[in-house]
Amino acid sequence: MTLNSLLGLARDALAAQSYGLDVTGQNVNNVNTPGYVRRDAMLVARPVGVETFGGVDAAGLRRLVDGFAGARYLDASGQSSSASQRDSALGALEGLFDDANGTGLGGPISQLFASFSALAANPSDPTARGQVLASVEGLASRLRDTAGAISSQRASLLDQGKMVASEVNERAGKIASLNDKIAVAQGLGKDAADLLDQRDVLVDEIAQRVDVKTFTDGSGRLVVRAAGGTLVEGNVAGKLGVAVDASGAMRVSIARPGGAGAVDVTGSLVGGTLAGLREARDVDAPAISDKLDSLAYGIATAVNGVHAGGFGLDGVGGRPLFSVSATPAGAASSLALDAAMVGHPERVAASSSAATLPGGSDLATKLAGLAGVATVGGQTAADAYGSLIGDVGLRKAGAAQDASVQEAMQSQAKSMRDASSGVSLDEEMINLSRYQRAYQAATKLMATVDQMMNDLVTGLVR
Repeated sequence: MTLNSLLGLARDALAAQSYGLDVTGQNVNNVNTPGYVRRDAMLVARPVGVETFGGVDAAGLRRLVDGFAGARYLDASGQSSSASQRDSALGALEGLFDDANGTGLGGPISQLFASFSALAANPSDPTARGQVLASVEGLASRLRDTAGAISSQRASLLDQGKMVASEVNERAGKIASLNDKIAVAQGLGKDAADLLDQRDVLVDEIAQRVDVKTFTDGSGRLVVRAAGGTLVEGNVAGKLGVAVDASGAMRVSIARPGGAGAVDVTGSLVGGTLAGLREARDVDAPAISDKLDSLAYGIATAVNGVHAGGFGLDGVGGRPLFSVSATPAGAASSLALDAAMVGHPERVAASSSAATLPGGSDLATKLAGLAGVATVGGQTAADAYGSLIGDVGLRKAGAAQDASVQEAMQSQAKSMRDASSGVSLDEEMINLSRYQRAYQAATKLMATVDQMMNDLVTGLVR
């Protein structure tokens, strides 16, 4: 091997080790950059002529990605987002039944039966009769407000779902565009690591909103499937849509890339904030609403049934106190003080016989006694309300526990992914020292060869 060859080897070594230093420096500089994947300089031996030893080349860099860990993180991220979103939505629903802050139904229910007791104690007092009407309207109003708040919450969850779909579609379009840019860069032999990082960040953001699976097609482009439907294929993105079906339930669909038609993926939706929104809206809220309707219907029909058997001060009987629907469905949202009773406290029945007016109070006593009678699905009004808030509380507690567990699993999955893809400053410091020493050795080789050539030239001149 000639001295010129040795100089060439030293030059190539300097270039290769410098490249390694640059890559390591890039890792260190981006240690806190979200979505950055650690790079590794690929140095390969380059034989000199027909020899099997000699130079070194920088063949480029590679992103240290663990496909298994990445897929697990996407799944964990989606499950955590779903659980957290459901927990948040149930928190809002639970707030509708907070008796401590005056938003529950315990007070109005107690006041209703207390007004009947007051009427039984003084049936000829017009104030007591007026209080009965006020308590009836107070309970009906609170039930209507609560039912309306649940309905508004469901409408809000649907709007949030549509917003999530819009966010997913925006990111899907960017992924499709990056697919093209990455393919072009790789086709020209250029480094596409930064583009790949950008694409992975977008996939992570979609996974937080809807469960995704990814794989690369034959041309190396990323294919993104969301809730079992294809969202991105090549450089074309589909459209995630959120609407309501004929029953009023949330319907999630994907218009396939290329406009091949929309596919209903509602049944396959299992992760992401969209899944949490859907479960809270179409599972939890309707179940709570049904119990609320049963409570309203049970109390109203029981009170009406007893009140209709009595007589007002005008000697007329058969009047209901509540205006209530014929079935439990929608009872809470439509419940009201019967129109014939509005402004007419004298029509409130306290006696079961016109002959005992105005002092008879046996019917008022019976109305007050309804507080201890099973009038709502085999339960008293108080017990039925307790069952309702118990159900809400159990749902919220379960959602909170699930959110905590899923968050821990997401953190664990992130740690696993970061172990292979994240930047470790300790490891990078070791690499910096390794490349620096190799660079210094190459510099020493070059200086030595240069000195030998000077010595050779000097000797020839002499």
